[in-house]
Amino acid sequence: MSNNDDNLIHMVNQIAANLSGGRDDDTAASATCRHLETFWARTMKKRLAERVQGDATGFSPVARQAAMLLAERLSERQAS
Repeated sequence: MSNNDDNLIHMVNQIAANLSGGRDDDTAASATCRHLETFWARTMKKRLAERVQGDATGFSPVARQAAMLLAERLSERQAS
């Protein structure tokens, strides 16, 4: 795992923690994914999606769910 991957994982874990307050995991993961889609650069989103699909260690459960959702959405967009 590269240092850049460590930073991405750290950031997505923080975002997920901040958006989880009082929400169930599915809602928090959806909100986290929406945040990533809105505010992260395309290259960051792509790298995060590749990372979570290859090795999901280091992710909190909500962050992992959000990253997988992001990966699915990016894949769907590429297919269309």
